[in-house]
Formats: sequence, C-alpha cells, structure tokens
Amino acid sequence: MNISTSIESSARRLFPDKSLEQAMLSLLLERAQKNLIKYQTISRGYQKKYDINFDSFRLEVQNSEPSFGVEQDYFDWELAITGIADMEDEINRLRGETQKE
Repeated sequence: MNISTSIESSARRLFPDKSLEQAMLSLLLERAQKNLIKYQTISRGYQKKYDINFDSFRLEVQNSEPSFGVEQDYFDWELAITGIADMEDEINRLRGETQKE
C-alpha cells in the first residue's frame, strides 16, 4: 500500500463523515490551535515571571542594558507573541475554509 492510499484509508476511518480535504482541514486547524495554546502558555509564563505585559517589557529592555538571560527571555517572549498572532491568523483562515465546505 502506498502512502497516499494509507493516508486516505486512515482519513476515512478517523473522519468517516468528512472528505479527505475536510479531514486535512480539521487536522490543520487542530494543530494550529495546539500551537496557539503553546505560545499563549509561554507568553503567560513570561508575563508572570516579570509581572508585566510584553509591550512594557520590550520598552524596559530597549531602554536598558539587559543581562544575557533577560535578553534571551525577550527574544523567546517576542517569538511567542509572534507565534500567537500567526496562529490566530491561521486559525481564522482555516475556519473560513471550513465554512466554505
């Protein structure tokens, strides 16, 4: 059995009421939602650690000479903030595609 046949067979078993395309949309939406939760968790962790929101933290970092650790946290937090925005956009796009079906 080739990979395409195997994927189609699994999709039919796991999503019996959906087409292959609908199953793929569902899986992509689920992954984007999991990624969003991951990025939100990271962001909340830094917000709790520094007791400040990201925009205020950014200003503090830009207006000082932060330690290596603080600077690394800044970059990691910024990555999480960017990830949140990207995943929210992706979720909205995928939901739009799902509603077209």
